[in-house]
Amino acid sequence: MYAKRVGPGVNKLVDRSTPRVFFGYEPGTKGYRVFDPVKGMVMVSRDVIFDEKKAWNWGENDRSQGQTAVPYYTFNVEFPVTIPSPTIDQDSATGADSPFGGAPALPAVSIPLRGDSSSPPHTPISAGTTGNASGSAAPDTPPVQWATPPSNASEDSDGAPRRYRTIPNLLDTTEEVLGFEYSGTCLVAAEEPRSVEEAMEEGCWRKAMQAEMKAIEENKTWEVCTLPVKHKAIGLKWVFKVKKDPDGNVVKHKARLVAKGYAQQQGVDFDEVFAPVARLETVRVLLALAAQGGWEVHHMDVKSAFLNGDLSEVVYVQQPPGFRVGAEGKVLKLRKALYGLRQAPRAWNARLDKELLSMDFIRSKLEHAVYRRSNSKSFLIVGVYVDDLIISGPSLGDIKQFKAEMMKRFSMSDLGLLSYYLGIEVKQGAAGITLSQNAYALKILEAAGMRNCNPSDTPMENRLKLSKKAEEAVNPIAYRV
Repeated sequence: MYAKRVGPGVNKLVDRSTPRVFFGYEPGTKGYRVFDPVKGMVMVSRDVIFDEKKAWNWGENDRSQGQTAVPYYTFNVEFPVTIPSPTIDQDSATGADSPFGGAPALPAVSIPLRGDSSSPPHTPISAGTTGNASGSAAPDTPPVQWATPPSNASEDSDGAPRRYRTIPNLLDTTEEVLGFEYSGTCLVAAEEPRSVEEAMEEGCWRKAMQAEMKAIEENKTWEVCTLPVKHKAIGLKWVFKVKKDPDGNVVKHKARLVAKGYAQQQGVDFDEVFAPVARLETVRVLLALAAQGGWEVHHMDVKSAFLNGDLSEVVYVQQPPGFRVGAEGKVLKLRKALYGLRQAPRAWNARLDKELLSMDFIRSKLEHAVYRRSNSKSFLIVGVYVDDLIISGPSLGDIKQFKAEMMKRFSMSDLGLLSYYLGIEVKQGAAGITLSQNAYALKILEAAGMRNCNPSDTPMENRLKLSKKAEEAVNPIAYRV
């Protein structure tokens, strides 16, 4: 091979390369190890040209320099394991039944080099030798059994094939966990079940489904009947959701019976579907007003809100999976809305709007999800986002009175001071109101697989070269939320 000459004294009239001997690769670089026989030096170079048809004649090189031939010695070079033992029993460890005829797994190659002939050759370590000086394993530790790796096995960081242990050997060498006590907690239910059968096996999900059926029956959502001719019943399904707090702790296991609304036909099963909700900007304005006035902001949740919406259309549904209502072969005629129906949000919003107007509230003309009730002494503001209500005003007595009135009309959950709403963490104190979306940001990072990445002070590409030339205009509509 020929390596490029570098350094001082190299001009355009001298040779740009010198013949050298390839000695291998330099770890951690893209260069080659080359040996200069004239100077007796090993160097690292990246700019080389290989001449694979020509070999280096060591004797001729010595005679041309008027030197006597130096005696050679041989040493053994140990190569990494390229083919692990294909069997796992003790007989195969000796190589008796090996398909390779008992050949050593670590071949040794002799390479002649000039040196002292009295130097003893290096003896490679045998394939069966372990790190123990005595060559035997500890008496209490069973021997490690290696299995044949798959044909597409990947390599480790050193470039050698990965080794695979057998499952029986892993079980034999793994210590058993003793003294474990089951606390009765639904540990498997940290994630949502994939089917009704799987949910029925867990007590927490089974209780959640029974609670949902009880709420539906108490609300008198349906009545059992026979499916009329030329009518089609809509199917039902269960949707499971694990509710967590901002710290990721499981708060509630929620099971919801949902209608398959995608089977509905507009003009037959429903007409209008739009229902107003408070925008995020409106929520921020309400919190800003409360912070400026020093008001408390409270939070209420309507249990099974969509079940309170009155239906004006005739809708039939099938029996809920895992339960049977009435006689076999019967269907259910809906009196009130179910989750999943196309008109369910509008039906619930119409019912809530009717109740709030009957309580002397006035709906905002610019934001239909905000209501206001006032008297000569104080006023009260209510923001609605589907089944979540945020209440604020200068008088704490008006807030408590409104909560009592709502609990008489609906099944409500009083969540106290607002702490978490639409992915925003809210902290209320004497100094004001603080908003944070830390949990939401961590959720996005986890979904993108960047939870453990290092933070960056400047959120832009490193070593980015900016140009004065005008680039293609960006459509701002595509980035609007």
